[in-house]
Amino acid sequence: MLAQFFWGSSADAHLIKGEYDPLLVTLSLAVCWIASGQALRHASFARSATSRQLRYWSVVSGSLALGIGIWAMHFIGMLAYSLHAAVQYDLTVTVLSIIPGIAASAVALALLTHNELNIRQLILGGLAVGIGIAAMHYCGMAAMRTPATHQYSATWFFISLVVGVALATLALWVRFGLARFKLKQDHWRKTLAAVTMGAAISGMHYTAMLALRVTSDHEIHDATTSNDRLILALTIALITLLFGGLIAQANALIHYRSRWQKVDMNEARLQALVNMAADGIICIDNQGRVTDYNPAAEVIFGWSPEEVLGKNVKMLMPAALVTQHDYYLEQHEAGQRNNAPPLQNKISEVLGQHKDGTLVPMRLALSQAEARGQRMYVGLLTNLSDRKRTERQLHIAATVFDHSHEGMVVLDANRKIVDINPAFARISGLKRQAAKNKEFASLFIRGDDDSDVQWSQIWTEIGRKGHWQGPCVMQHDMNRHQISLTAVRDEQQRLHHYIAVCYQSIDIPLGAAF
Repeated sequence: MLAQFFWGSSADAHLIKGEYDPLLVTLSLAVCWIASGQALRHASFARSATSRQLRYWSVVSGSLALGIGIWAMHFIGMLAYSLHAAVQYDLTVTVLSIIPGIAASAVALALLTHNELNIRQLILGGLAVGIGIAAMHYCGMAAMRTPATHQYSATWFFISLVVGVALATLALWVRFGLARFKLKQDHWRKTLAAVTMGAAISGMHYTAMLALRVTSDHEIHDATTSNDRLILALTIALITLLFGGLIAQANALIHYRSRWQKVDMNEARLQALVNMAADGIICIDNQGRVTDYNPAAEVIFGWSPEEVLGKNVKMLMPAALVTQHDYYLEQHEAGQRNNAPPLQNKISEVLGQHKDGTLVPMRLALSQAEARGQRMYVGLLTNLSDRKRTERQLHIAATVFDHSHEGMVVLDANRKIVDINPAFARISGLKRQAAKNKEFASLFIRGDDDSDVQWSQIWTEIGRKGHWQGPCVMQHDMNRHQISLTAVRDEQQRLHHYIAVCYQSIDIPLGAAF
């Protein structure tokens, strides 16, 4: 079997030397490089695939495109080699020779979809791809039917295998190894990878052709003209490239649809977030027209989206601020035309106007963005009405606290002093800062030796009833004061703090009380 496959020199046999057509050789190389570039593109599709099905389809379609490209390169390369003898090809064997090429392409595509390869994967991958390409070549050569005998030089046969494996490994390394250098122009790395992979395919083919030995006992003639070979080669190249292009376009369309669905989902998710936002969100264009208006903004201003969208945002402002808005927008647009820095998260407190004419205090966070080449402004609005109302109430409460004639004390849940008012500071003789974190009970005595037990009873009663009132003797002046203690709880009825009020002193000496 091996004796029939490998060539041995014989004195009786006449060695026929072939010639190459440079045009067809160039065409075979072009087909090979284009197919390699398509393979890299399919690998890129597979890496960015959003589902396993898309990834699988990218690998399969890329394997078909590259495998058929390898086969076409081989067949055109064979047509480029003229033996000056009649050559025909067995159709069944020729078609079946595509299978090893597709298998090698599948291995290459599967490896190219990884983000990185280790040394073992790189070597095994190069070995599998190189042997697959060689198998396709020699299967295709087995389909050749000619009156002459064709065999292979053992030396060049093994050299062709080494060349195929080495160049295939190099092509994989170019794809992954050069990625570490982070080239500024990534298309150069992709181009170099495609050229190297094409070189692995064509290099193996033309090295293997050096192993071909065609012998004949008598002179034979080729009935096929060079024009026939050129037409056949161009037809194969055209069909191959059209087939690969159709597969690439179908793949691109599928991935485009997938990405469109992803973008559509992201847009729906973003719209849901905008609609569910507690703060008002308003977007305007560079003319001041409202382009987006979420439900929270509708609650703040009272206008429906149909009444606001497409209208100037000035309708949401008090009349006194309209002129200021126009001036500010014109000035900012002029600055942008002169390459001024973009507006980023400028926060200010402004007044808006409700549909019923009520002024609404708001906090405005304003930013600038670009959408499809158009400048837009996004405002995030927080209604400060409740906060302002709370601040006013807190201000009133603070005024009462500071100016009350009765002593007032705020205790935390552990019954330690958080704050005292000036009246209690005067009564207790404590400075406001020094009183903080003191135990409230430590400021008083009960007039007997069982003070701890009595304070324990007081806290128990407050825990049960929420309030206690009674006389206590203050250690500072040994005078008796009326103390009112109230427990304050949160919405879940958990104890939050205590409020103590010290009424005016009852001027009864301690000894007279007993």
